[in-house]
Amino acid sequence: MLSISDNIKLKAIKVEDQPKLMELLEFIYPPAYKHLWLNQDCNFYLKKFYSIENLKLELSDPDAAYYFVVYNSNVVGIFRIVYNKPFEDFPKNQSAYINRIYLSEEAQGKGIAKQLFNWVENKAKLKGNTLIWLKAMDSQKQALRFYEKQAYNYGTSTSLDFELIHPHLRGMHTMYKFLT
Repeated sequence: MLSISDNIKLKAIKVEDQPKLMELLEFIYPPAYKHLWLNQDCNFYLKKFYSIENLKLELSDPDAAYYFVVYNSNVVGIFRIVYNKPFEDFPKNQSAYINRIYLSEEAQGKGIAKQLFNWVENKAKLKGNTLIWLKAMDSQKQALRFYEKQAYNYGTSTSLDFELIHPHLRGMHTMYKFLT
């Protein structure tokens, strides 16, 4: 287990953790995102991205790290980073991609995400990355404000092609930060 601070740890996710991962996301994801989905049914997303098959695929990437976020000995979220992942807005920069960060409602507002971002930015720099980027739903105003406070800039906007998401809620922002 990696220690971020006295009360924040990262525990590497393994294939055998898939049932625990799915259970955690079934708890964390719907309160924040079910409004995006037709009939508020986000099972498509959960089954697609947290299936055993997808987990095996994501764990096979040698440039990726996938963790449970542990706060005061309780698993409160997940965090996945992919190092050396090009960012189309700045293709010449060696870039790290924050692929996933989900924290339970109870874990929000406690400085956990800020500490995770500080940790991963330092880790990315040590791996030679000069830029870090992520994608965020344009309707998730709280998340966007957080990224802005962490000095992330807006890049290219895109749209998800998931037919099960309300068309007016499919917008995504890419956001980036140069690492100094």
